[in-house]
Order: sequence, then structure tokens, then C-alpha cells
Amino acid sequence: MITPEKIRDSFISHRKPISLILAIIVMGGLFAYSKLQTSLFPEITFPKIKIIADEGLQPVNKMMVTVTKPLENAIKQTPGLQMVRSTTSRGSCEISAYMSWDVDIDQSLTKLQANIDQIKNDLPADVSITTAKMNPSILPVSGYTLESHSRSAIELRQLATYTVKPFLSQVDGISEIRVIGGKAKEYWLTLNKQKMSSLGLTPDIINTTLSTTNFVKSEGYLADYKMLYLTVTDATINAKDQLENLVISNNRKRVVRLKDFSDIAVQESIEYTRINANGQDGVLIAVIKQPDANLVSLSSDMDDKVAQLQKILPHDVSIKPYYEQADFVQDSIKSVSDSLWIGLLLAIIVAIIFLRSIKASAVILITIPITLCLSLMVIYGIGYTFNIMTLGAIAAALGLIIDDAIVVVEQIHRTHEEHPKEHPLKLVKTAIDYLFPAMIGSSISTIVIFIPFFVDDRGCGCLF
Repeated sequence: MITPEKIRDSFISHRKPISLILAIIVMGGLFAYSKLQTSLFPEITFPKIKIIADEGLQPVNKMMVTVTKPLENAIKQTPGLQMVRSTTSRGSCEISAYMSWDVDIDQSLTKLQANIDQIKNDLPADVSITTAKMNPSILPVSGYTLESHSRSAIELRQLATYTVKPFLSQVDGISEIRVIGGKAKEYWLTLNKQKMSSLGLTPDIINTTLSTTNFVKSEGYLADYKMLYLTVTDATINAKDQLENLVISNNRKRVVRLKDFSDIAVQESIEYTRINANGQDGVLIAVIKQPDANLVSLSSDMDDKVAQLQKILPHDVSIKPYYEQADFVQDSIKSVSDSLWIGLLLAIIVAIIFLRSIKASAVILITIPITLCLSLMVIYGIGYTFNIMTLGAIAAALGLIIDDAIVVVEQIHRTHEEHPKEHPLKLVKTAIDYLFPAMIGSSISTIVIFIPFFVDDRGCGCLF
């Protein structure tokens, strides 16, 4: 027969294995916490594909007929499509394809791209098309401004494109570095008609010559006594004087260069997006992370890399952060940590004041960290990340755990006062039997609230 004394002796004799199990749970929770990925939102791919087509300065009405309509007709052939919405502006169009929630978005993206490829020959030759599925990973996780009081928008953009972008791309977990703003450099030619007429030149000849230059081309190999050389023709134009000395005509009597009949000026290209940082023109650097990258560690690595970058930038150029998504996650983690410590403190105060028991406070002090560690292990095991949804759930659950712990300890203490001569194990069993139906009902009522979100496979269901 199992008596309370035997049960008590069993716990006492097995206190070391029990302590070891509790220690393993705590270490497992700490390990899971160190390995958990962090992000602002859960990694959810919404059933939406965005298609962006760009064709320079094409008028809206022509853009609608030659680009938007053919793309819409091709997109409508994709299985699982529910709705197509498009916006056409001068030189560009943006099309959103909304798919069913039960389709594989990756397969839908592949089929949609295949449908677009079939009609590419019917589209204008210079149109560029990009497609992407919508998920939180395509949004910037941090942003920086590149500023200078003495440099032009052209110089800032070139610095961002050829110095900042390659340097920051070296950070692990970076998917893309986007350069937004600034001005592209353009060469404007003002032709002298009289000189062109005397030289026998026409605009078509000049256009043909310009279109056949500014390239890098491999010319094959050249063998020379056990050595093999790769020959490359470099006809790129990088400066104004190179363009001025470009040969337009050579009839063996006279070499006609571009500067002989035209004036060349360096101008800023026309941009439809203007970036203003601290009251002056600037360039934005947007950082896109890989889907499985840790947001907090990536942000820390980016801060270190930006500090190194500042040392190699010109002294009159500065790079400053203006947006850090990791700050929101760190604030959420701090909020959960504050809730844990405040909850523990209040629970211990309640146990000491109202129950007048240090042992009761110790029970609460042990229960909450063990439960939290088990929760972290489960989150890590099922592949979830630290985000505002999981952190909010942990913060809310801590309150329920503290409430249940206080109620149980208080009921045991009350039962002990009513039956002071009863054995402790019997008192615990009586108190638990009294509270068990109410606690089960309370827990089920909390779980039932989330059942509609669980069965919903759409946006809200995926988030919860």
C-alpha cells in the first residue's frame, strides 16, 4: 500500500534526479533562447505576387496598351488566381496578383513568370519586368542616409553604388542593399547643324556610333610561346574628355571627333523620387535581410560594419541610421523581461503578505522560470521565431501562470488552516481536487478564444 510517508520518502530519495531534470530544463531553455531567430513579424508568405514593369518615360496611355494589358492577360492564365489589380503611371506599371490561400505560392510564382516569358517578344524591347512574392523579408530591416554638405547628388549616388553597397553586402545574412535617391550622371550633347552639314554627318550616323561604343567585349585568346593571353576590348566611357574624343568618322583624310561639331555638358538625370535628409539632398541605403537571418544579430553586425565604413568614406561624407527594425524586437524582449520580473516580485509579495509563507514564495519563484524555459524549448522545437506575436503571447501567458500559481498556493494554505492536523500530501490533494475543475475551465476558456484563428488558414490565422 502506498502511504503519504512512502511518497514523501520517494521524493526525498529522488531529489537529485529531480533537481537534475529541472537543471536540464533550465539549460535547455537558455540554449533555445540563444538559438532562436528574431524578427519583427512571423515569416508568413502572403498569397500575393507583385509585378513591376518599367519602360523609361513612356506615356500613360501607350504604357497601358503596350505593357499593362498584355501583362494582365498573361497573369490571368495562372491557376489559383483570384484577383488582379494594376496601377499604371508614366513609364511604369505595378500589378498585384492575389492568389488563393490554399495554393503553393512558389509554384504560382513560377507559372506566372512562365506566362510572362511567353509574351515577352510582344512587349517593347526596352521594358524591364520584376516579379516577387510578398512576405516580410522583402521589407527593409534598417536604413541609413548618406549625407554631404559639399558633394553633389551625382557623387553621392556613385559613392553609394560603388563603395557603400559592396562594403555592406559583406555582412552575413544580407540579401540585398538598395540605393534610393541621388542623381545619375548624364552627358548632354548640343549639336551644331552647320558643322555637321559641312562634315557630311547626320544625327543617325552619330546615334549609330554612340550605340556601338561604351562596352567591354572579349576578343578571345592570343597564344605566344607557351603563354595564353585573354584579349579584351574596353570601349567604356568614364569621363567627359573620353566622350569628346570619340571618333565619329574617319575617311583617311580627316578624323572627326564628337567635340568637333558639338558641345558636351555633364548634367543630372531627371529623377521622380527626391530624398531629403536633414534639410539637404541625400541618398538612402535600405538593408534587406535573408528570410532565415537573425534580426538582432544582423543589426549588431551592421552597426559594426557601418562604423568601419565611416572610416573609409571621404571626410565630408557621413552615413547615419534613420530606421532600425531590431529596436522594436528588442523593446518587445525588454517588455517580456520586465513583465517576468515584475510578475515574480508581485507574486512573492502577495504570497508573503497574505499567506505569510516563505516556502509558498519559493514555489512561485521556481514554477515560473521552469514554465518559461519549457515554452522557449517548444518555440524553438517547432521552428517559431522571436517576433511581436510570440513575445506578446509569452507576456500574456506569464500573467496566467502567476495567477494560477498564486491561486493554487493560496488554496493549499487555506486548506491547511481549515484542517491543521491533516497530512501535507492529503492537504495538497484536497486543494487540487477542489481547484482542478475551475482551473480546467479557465484554461479551456482561454484556449477556445483562439480556435477560430487556428482553423482559419488566411491572414489572421497565419499570424496567430
